[in-house]
Amino acid sequence: MIDSYEKIKIAVPKNIKTIIERDCESFDFRKKDNSLNKNKFINTLIVNYYEEFSNFEKERIEKLKKLAISSSLKGKNVENFIYKIIKEEEKDNKNREELNESISFRPTKNSIYIIDYIENNLLINSYLSEYFRRLFTHYSSLPQYQRERIIFKNQYNKALEAIKNKKMINVFTLNNVNNRIPLKIYNLAVVKEETYNYLLCKDKNGYRSFRLSKIEEILFLNETSSFNDEEIAHFKKMIKYGPQYIYTSKDEEVEIELTKKGINYFKKYYVYRPIVDRIEGYHYFFNCSIEHLFQYFSRFGAECYVIKPKSLRVRLIMYFKNSYRELNKKEKTI
Repeated sequence: MIDSYEKIKIAVPKNIKTIIERDCESFDFRKKDNSLNKNKFINTLIVNYYEEFSNFEKERIEKLKKLAISSSLKGKNVENFIYKIIKEEEKDNKNREELNESISFRPTKNSIYIIDYIENNLLINSYLSEYFRRLFTHYSSLPQYQRERIIFKNQYNKALEAIKNKKMINVFTLNNVNNRIPLKIYNLAVVKEETYNYLLCKDKNGYRSFRLSKIEEILFLNETSSFNDEEIAHFKKMIKYGPQYIYTSKDEEVEIELTKKGINYFKKYYVYRPIVDRIEGYHYFFNCSIEHLFQYFSRFGAECYVIKPKSLRVRLIMYFKNSYRELNKKEKTI
């Protein structure tokens, strides 16, 4: 069995290490001093993903076995055929991308027995380092929202169970300590950029949206939930226009006039760009979240002007005024 204090070092291509480190930051794995907790992240990845990944490898081997048998191979020749193909693939991958980076971690009490199981049962004529390299590579090939579901497997599975059984829940995050009230959970939604998953819920005060990677725990309550047509329509709007933003029943259509430069900005700034419902010349009409529009168009400066609602127009104007005033103060001190 692996010594729980033994450090494991895996050689990987630079892009694989970059994705894993970026996920560690995006999913907020941090120590008390706010530095990234890479060791905890890697161990969580292994614990939550080894079973799914191993099933993927088993299916792949079964397909290779069928290919070998169809080629009239038998007995030991089948295993040799499979082993040769896997090794050739790994060799090709090494040739395409140099293994010039490394990922290091120490097993923890949560992962040590699983790593021991992997070493004794799942290596398939390979070394432990090769297995982990394949696991990291396969994980990194997935879209970010799927990777988030893997890292937060417990929360994800509980959310699915609550949705399926129409269970009322409490959601525990670091930010809702004083606001843990019963929630009806409607569904999980993925932002259009395929980065994060959001739990769409409703409590007695209104509609709520929780990012999966911000959830510490989900607690099932005894009550069950249901939704009327108005609530369902509201959730569908959230899914269409962006589940990460807050929507209210008082939201109205937004009309924004863009300059020629503003239109170019709108085409250029595609990340988290709001869905436009219709365009009339230089006038763009939206039905998405007011907060979404404020965050997006705060980068446009004088290249956009809010026709309606007045509240958003005033908010943007005050934002630009305050920004100018603060920057002007700093300029005078230089």
